[in-house]
Amino acid sequence: MRLLLVLFCLFSVSPVSHLLAQTTLLQGKVLDDKTQEPIPFASVGIAGQPFGTVANAQGQFQFTIPAPSSKATEAVLISCVGYQTATVPTATLQAAGQVVRLHPSSINLAAVTVRPGKVKTKTFGRTSSSTLMGASMYTEADLVSDALAKEQGTILPVDEDCRLRDFNMHVAFNRFKSIKFRLNLYSVQAGRPHQPLLRQDIRFDVTEPRGWVRVDLTPYQVQVQGHKAVAVTIQWLESEATPGNSKSFGISAVPMPGHSILTRSKSQAQWQELTPGYLSMYLTLDSYRPLPNKALEAGKASLATGNQGPQQGEPASAPADDYQLPDSLRYLRYVTTSSTPTLTNLAGYGQHPTAGHFVQLPGTRLYYERYGQGAPLLLLHGNGQSIAAFQEQISELAQHYDVLAVDTRAHGRSLDSTTASLTYNLFAADVKQLLDSLHLSKVNVVGWSDGGNTALALALRYPASLNRMVVMGANLFPTAEAVEPDFLQLLRKQLREAQRLPDAHSKQDVRRLQLLLQEPNMTFQELHAITTPTLVVAGQHDLILEKHTRAIAQHIPGAQLLIIPGASHYAPQEKPREFNQAVLQFFQK
Repeated sequence: MRLLLVLFCLFSVSPVSHLLAQTTLLQGKVLDDKTQEPIPFASVGIAGQPFGTVANAQGQFQFTIPAPSSKATEAVLISCVGYQTATVPTATLQAAGQVVRLHPSSINLAAVTVRPGKVKTKTFGRTSSSTLMGASMYTEADLVSDALAKEQGTILPVDEDCRLRDFNMHVAFNRFKSIKFRLNLYSVQAGRPHQPLLRQDIRFDVTEPRGWVRVDLTPYQVQVQGHKAVAVTIQWLESEATPGNSKSFGISAVPMPGHSILTRSKSQAQWQELTPGYLSMYLTLDSYRPLPNKALEAGKASLATGNQGPQQGEPASAPADDYQLPDSLRYLRYVTTSSTPTLTNLAGYGQHPTAGHFVQLPGTRLYYERYGQGAPLLLLHGNGQSIAAFQEQISELAQHYDVLAVDTRAHGRSLDSTTASLTYNLFAADVKQLLDSLHLSKVNVVGWSDGGNTALALALRYPASLNRMVVMGANLFPTAEAVEPDFLQLLRKQLREAQRLPDAHSKQDVRRLQLLLQEPNMTFQELHAITTPTLVVAGQHDLILEKHTRAIAQHIPGAQLLIIPGASHYAPQEKPREFNQAVLQFFQK
């Protein structure tokens, strides 16, 4: 019900961990062997490894591999649709000015056979734009340490004899000015993409901030025969950022059983499968259907008498059954976690080398970061998150306040040596001890989601420690009267799955999920005792029911209420300007 690790997302983070060690730069230029012209956006990678890139529009590429490494003895595979793949030793690409020439692929034209039958237009895939999670892709424009060539897609059923009309995908969020993608189509083997099926390079640009994107495939005459399913993916080729905007892009998806999201970081890396996940992607195609014998005889008789049959294809069939969500759950734009942020987090919040500190408390080593000057302002993040969740707030708030951002026990960099159940009273006690250790007698508080629940617990247990507080997306109890029922059902499913896994990470997931399903246990009557001036905030499409949010504001004496239009539970990231302005105005009264 908050900034939550269980609403799984595909996050794309540039694979920079290997760059921290010594590296070797590989570079070159890809040319057409016949015309000697550059081949734009050729894929470059080492087989089975997450190393590689995509050439730019002039055919130039460069990327790094660890050195010294056995990778130096391996070969680099360079490929592009319509060309034969070239294999080049890594040692060859260590020198500047290297040229790689690709030979055009020969295409055998099959014999044309005219067969009696009907053509029916069909749709295969997910046609709904409802979003329960964001399948994110993201890259930097630095070709030395980039995330270029990342692919993401899904497996779609198709008829065994068909021609593709168009490809469609729903953009959940796009903060780039422009992104260029390549559409790839593969055969399927063992549930994974296998052999490429396209004979022409299909590239398209996305400039829309959100909504459906359609790629017309009719000019490419894409025929699919002998396949009951195909893997459809998009590959990131280049992007242009909007100055001042965070860089993020994602496709709408829902966690539907029986479906999965396919991804790989480079063109030769191993495919990864994340389940359950159903991307909003679909194909429209013309399917050939042979006439049965009786219809065929009738057709022959019709031709004999000069009657003309239908000249157009039949009306499009209804889309396949889809996973429909209520309007109130169409809220997610993106999710940010401390380890794999969707946003840029250029300031390094959550892992800052000089602003970060630890304090030893019973059962935990609590991590916090401190920024700015002025009256102290405490930031409390949501479930499964960290300090990095407030990366859109910290810099602005630090211009006015002494900002103290905390990783909650068992979150981020705050360790937890206990195994007992997590509670918001426990989190509140940790915060009180932290404030005491820093000799802070009174603070302002911004609590988001789980952090909002902790702020309410602080106001009830330690009212003398609080000056004013903002609670965003908080709830008093985890029932369908407060939280979207579908979301609670999803949490229960994820808890069952996590309990079946034996590793330590899953045990922490179990504790956090149990917290969401068992806590808090407050009453509206208790809120009458709160004396801290309070601003209650939620998004218009928050997963906390609006009637519950309004009731919280009504039962806290003198509380103010703000419902942010067009925002969800992630309003501090979706609408940072509106959220920050409301916080500052409230605290500065």
